[in-house]
This record gives sequence, C-alpha cells and structure tokens, in this order.
Amino acid sequence: MNDIFRVNGRASRPLSAVQVRELDDCDMALLTEEKGSVAPPLKRLSERHHALARCLASGMEDGDAAITCGYVASRVSILKADPAFQELLVFYRQDVNSKYLDMHGVLAGLSLDAAMELRERLEADISAEEKSISVGQLMELTKLGADRTGFGPQSSQLNVTVDLAGRLEAARKRVEQRRIGSQANDG
Repeated sequence: MNDIFRVNGRASRPLSAVQVRELDDCDMALLTEEKGSVAPPLKRLSERHHALARCLASGMEDGDAAITCGYVASRVSILKADPAFQELLVFYRQDVNSKYLDMHGVLAGLSLDAAMELRERLEADISAEEKSISVGQLMELTKLGADRTGFGPQSSQLNVTVDLAGRLEAARKRVEQRRIGSQANDG
C-alpha cells in the first residue's frame, strides 16, 4: 500500500534469502581482506587525458580538473593510479615547473633592471635625451615584476556581480512569452 504514493525510486520487494552452506573461519577471514579493484591499464592516452594531466600538473584540485575535462572524480582517482597517466603527470609537472621558472626568472630580472634604473635616475641628474623610458614606465615594470614574482601587494577583495534585477526581468519576459504562446495554442 505504501508504493501507491511513492515519489521516487523503485517499488519495494519482499526480501528473501537462501542458505547455501554454513560460514566457517575461512569465510570470515576473507571478509577482512581488501577487495580493491584494479582498472585495466590505459592502452592509449587521448587528448582528454593530456588535458587532465595538464590541469592536475598546474595545481588544480582533482574535482575541479575532473569537471573541467569532463570526468567524474572517481575516474580521476583511477587514472592517477595508472602508471602511464602517472608518467604523463610527471612530464607535465616538469614542463609546468620549467615554464614557471623561465617566466619567473625573466620577470624577476626585468623588474630588477627597472628598479636599478629607477634608483640610478633618482640618485643622478640625467638629461632629457638620456631618458628613453619614463619614470612611470619604470615604476610599472617594477610593479609588474614584483607582482608576478610574489612580491606584489596582496588583495583579498572579491568582486561579485549578480545583476539580480536583470535576471528577474528576463525571467518575467520568458514567463510572459510562454503565457502568450499557450493562449495562442488554446485558441
């Protein structure tokens, strides 16, 4: 009688069990063993595998990387245990590290050069002909380099634009259009 008003799931069935044999100590010991399933190794790495490896290597969380690349979190976990995917991760982590270190070095050097030039200009009286780069440009280079190499100002401000009024107005228009459409179909 409960199933008449069921709103989700399957209808319940009566539970039945049949005893095949008595359980012994060996059966009980088997219950404590790890049954972990092992996925078959990857036969080939697709572009999606590469995209996932790049996301993970860049420091993205597993769940975010899964969503970004169209996987479920459990599949990411399984892939991370696969030897071929582990090699791919190592490759991309090295690539990310080398690119970061190269860019970090370039920006740090540029910022340092700009800061040194700025210091020299402040200490010396340089004629207008010698000033090919303005003080403002040097300051901007110094700020850029400091910011990108971890020495810039820290900000915890978060700007969120919801535009609730615009969304509400759009929803009202959709409802009105549907109402007009249903009246036309009824007539």
